[in-house]
Amino acid sequence: MVKSIILISLLLVFTICDAEETKSKCDGCRDLSRGILDGLDKTKKKNFEGGDVAWEEKKLGKYKTSETRLVEILDTYACSKSNHRCNTILEEKEEKIEFWYKNLQDEKPLFDYLCVEEAQVCCPDDTFGADCEDCPKGTSDKVCFGRGKCEGAGDREGSGKCVCDDGYSGEFCSDCGDQHFETFRNDTYTMCALCHNSCKTCKGNKSTECSTCMDGYRSEENIDNEDELKCVDINECVEQANLCPVGTYCANNEGSYSCEAWTCHPFCIKCYGPLHTNCFSCRPGLIMRHPFICQDIDECASGAICLGMYEVCVNTLGHYKCACARYFRRDPVSGQCQPDPNIYSRMVPPSAPSKAADKGKAEKADEGEIVVGNEVEDSLSDDDIKRLVVAVVICIIGTAAAGGNLIWTALFFCSIIGAGVWWASDKTDELAMSMIPQPHQEL
Repeated sequence: MVKSIILISLLLVFTICDAEETKSKCDGCRDLSRGILDGLDKTKKKNFEGGDVAWEEKKLGKYKTSETRLVEILDTYACSKSNHRCNTILEEKEEKIEFWYKNLQDEKPLFDYLCVEEAQVCCPDDTFGADCEDCPKGTSDKVCFGRGKCEGAGDREGSGKCVCDDGYSGEFCSDCGDQHFETFRNDTYTMCALCHNSCKTCKGNKSTECSTCMDGYRSEENIDNEDELKCVDINECVEQANLCPVGTYCANNEGSYSCEAWTCHPFCIKCYGPLHTNCFSCRPGLIMRHPFICQDIDECASGAICLGMYEVCVNTLGHYKCACARYFRRDPVSGQCQPDPNIYSRMVPPSAPSKAADKGKAEKADEGEIVVGNEVEDSLSDDDIKRLVVAVVICIIGTAAAGGNLIWTALFFCSIIGAGVWWASDKTDELAMSMIPQPHQEL
């Protein structure tokens, strides 16, 4: 832990030293003049507050140029210990600083006297180089056409070249740079605006006004106007293979692409995006209907599968399954679809006890046999068999109608209505017979 702290401290020291060494001589002199002026301000009325005004003015006149004050300023405020450039100039020009301090404080700025005239490491504003030449202006009255800065202005070590603002270029920053076009120009002023983001150079701010395209775009004929060309995005993910490593997919962006962590859509095996429209290849059971679009195959549409009795085909993703039709269930032993007894027990009408059966029960009672209530006999009556056959036929027609055929559907409803009428007529006959008085038999 201690070693780490020492190492970090050394790195900070070296960083500060490197930063100070990158300063030019003019920067060092500028720091020195600022430090001295700051010291003068902070020591202006030191130890002279709250006394007699006349006495203060008399004493302050002497203190303003006193040796004691100058020593304090140079020792405390002039330069930081790490500022090598500043301390070097202070050591070399201490006498010149003292002369200015005693004689020129109110007559000449310290920077002009010390840095420009005596140390000769700086230049006046808007000049540069060893001879303090004027910064370039071109045909304008402003440095770099007012659209840039003069490199090294005020410094004898500067190059004097124009460093243009964003959107401007040229020796004097009087031209438009990349991705900008000219909106106004005269001899002393130029105004530029931003091109469309697909244009590298242009004549306007629309994608159809590009002269050259940015990287990641190409020039194509404009669909809306055959006489125009426009810059369109290149889909690198489609046009180039294996751009991204395994475990990522290629996502197309404006003018470029990126590799994103992915999980392909369930329809896809390989993809360049998370949607079913971003597939390079489809999983088994699916087909590529359009470029990069995987779609499920409906195996049931052929009608040649699931041919077992009462079976229907159910389409699933990439496959299908055979299931029993409505109101049927698969027998666990035979594996065949059989009528569901829980359903058909509610559909078949219960058999009404006939008078013949009542008479039979009475005869059995006379013979000494016990008959409990209306218990149904072991064998089915003819009416029961007829009803069961009708119910099975209706179920078969209903299974056929489940496929959506209109004829079978109409036949199914007609059979239901017919069965209901038939059952109601039997009940009507039984009711009518019960109302006819029966003759008494002689004993």
